[in-house]
Amino acid sequence: MASVASKTPMLRAAAARGYAAQAQAAAASRGSAEVQTTTLPNKLVVASADPNAAVSRISIVFRAGSRNETADNLGAAHVLRAAGGLSTKSATAFGITRNIQQAGGSLTTAADRELVTYSVAVTKDQLEVGLKYLEATATGQVFKPWELAELTPIIRNELARLPSEVQAVELLHKAAFRDGLGNSVFCPDYLVGKHSSETMQHYFAANCTTNRAAVAGVGIDHQMLVGFAQSLVLESGAGSENKSSFNTGEVRRESAGSRAAVAVGAQAVGWNSLKEAMAFWVLQHAAGVGPATKRGTNNGVLTKALSGVNSSALYNGYSDNGMFGFVVSGDAKDAGKAVEAGVKALKSLSVSDADVARGKASALAAAAEFTENQSTLLQQLGEESALLGQVYKKSDLLAAVNAVTTGDVQAAARKVSSSKLAIGAVGNLTSVPHLCELH
Repeated sequence: MASVASKTPMLRAAAARGYAAQAQAAAASRGSAEVQTTTLPNKLVVASADPNAAVSRISIVFRAGSRNETADNLGAAHVLRAAGGLSTKSATAFGITRNIQQAGGSLTTAADRELVTYSVAVTKDQLEVGLKYLEATATGQVFKPWELAELTPIIRNELARLPSEVQAVELLHKAAFRDGLGNSVFCPDYLVGKHSSETMQHYFAANCTTNRAAVAGVGIDHQMLVGFAQSLVLESGAGSENKSSFNTGEVRRESAGSRAAVAVGAQAVGWNSLKEAMAFWVLQHAAGVGPATKRGTNNGVLTKALSGVNSSALYNGYSDNGMFGFVVSGDAKDAGKAVEAGVKALKSLSVSDADVARGKASALAAAAEFTENQSTLLQQLGEESALLGQVYKKSDLLAAVNAVTTGDVQAAARKVSSSKLAIGAVGNLTSVPHLCELH
């Protein structure tokens, strides 16, 4: 069980018996593949899709990502993710691991800038066991000091293995948003091992409440999932909302070697504006998201200008803001030239009807693949439920992509061209220009 595991208070006997009975009924009947949503009186959102799969996947999602950290608890979201699988109020770490493995399932924890997600995947005949330990992991964390201390080498190992491209994107967020969305998904090196049990308990209590939570499921009866969500023991409360505005800025991290990775971004929009967000998503695919085949060419309208390096267009959309740009990595001298060419292309970005048609085709394929895969469908249900309070059906997403016009994409390109820029860079930066040299 990786650092994607979690804990939850065990279900009461009566509730467990109810789940077992419902699980047998659900397994014996054909469910609806349509997405269903329910908002409970305590503001917790429940979303499900039942494609009659042999494996049931359930997630408990909290708006507790790194954007909610303050100066007093930076890195708490990373520690919360790494602590998935540790002892809870009702189960030990050994008990969780043993019982989930005995059931042939998996229990994982994931975290990003906005969300922390606890997920379990089990066969339908083991659903009772899976729900029991998912609840224990997600709602019953105790953060024992000696167990938190054991996470230190695990977190340090994660930080040491971060690809340079990921580091560059993290630095780009810091330059562009400063705090809030500027908080890194990863714990700062100087704070590893410094999070106390009290700090983690306070962070969990402040951000993991019913108003900030959602329960999502794939391959499970919706009413059964609603019953499970109603049984969760969570505090109520809206918590604080960390708004982030886009700023111009630059963060550079010099290191030895002959390679460099650079991420450049301009302001975009968030997913709270679906039509505009879809235009930026199509623009990303038209701009170039890497070769479609092994050893293929990168012929995007933006990436074709970035020769001699690995490159991709970048669109990071969040609930209330977004960022569009590109990432390059390669030999330090080539990276510097690519950044200059990329910024020039970004400032004069334009698309033709053919570019938009290619971008829409690529975006449609990505959307269809994302919603047809049960693991990524679960991710979509959880994210949209927790952040937007609603879930878009596959048909809605495909229709939204199809509705994007050349004019919409050109408007997004003009917004990018006129935006101020932010840069994050890591590696040998002797040949990488500073932001002031690019304007």
